[in-house]
Amino acid sequence: IFLHVGFELDELPQRIESLEAEQRTLNDLVARPETYVEDPAGAARAHARIAEIDEALTQALERWEALESARS
Repeated sequence: IFLHVGFELDELPQRIESLEAEQRTLNDLVARPETYVEDPAGAARAHARIAEIDEALTQALERWEALESARS
């Protein structure tokens, strides 16, 4: 079980970084007014994915905190 926790602790920062990078890309996309004119369905999908990322980031950060606390 300790090996699994160590692996998860090593993996979480990379996962968080990846989610944050995707979030930045999508936020840049939806910040442009032309996105809504050129691809309204794509804008809606981007907003939905941003919401999913927000939830995934919250879960990942909470998990990281819990694992760090358990390890201490």
